[in-house]
Amino acid sequence: MLGLMSATLLMSCECPFLDEEKRERQSVSQSDAFYADVLVGIWQCDYQMIIAGYEFKQIVFMANGKADITMAKEHDTDWFTETYSYAYYGNTLRFSRGRNNISLNIEGFLFPELYVRDSFGHYTLTKRK
Repeated sequence: MLGLMSATLLMSCECPFLDEEKRERQSVSQSDAFYADVLVGIWQCDYQMIIAGYEFKQIVFMANGKADITMAKEHDTDWFTETYSYAYYGNTLRFSRGRNNISLNIEGFLFPELYVRDSFGHYTLTKRK
């Protein structure tokens, strides 16, 4: 009888360790992790993403470390695409092409949006299918 009562009490008690573990799992599932392979694909740039005098429209990241950036000169409607090399280091996304270098700091990621900034502004990139 005493054994049955002890087993019942133990089963009805909640373990604080399990509660903490459950909270950690919930917090991880509520935010999205960002990895370099998430970049591969088409990303639409938010309106007025102007970097170095060019308005960015979209970036297509490829698995080979290249990215096609569709852009136009600021206040122009003639869009063109240039291929850049890109690298992702920690919280920095770097693009390079000849003497042109662009560095964006990653501020956050909540799929399908990536939040970046440079010294002139904050921008949002949205992943498209």
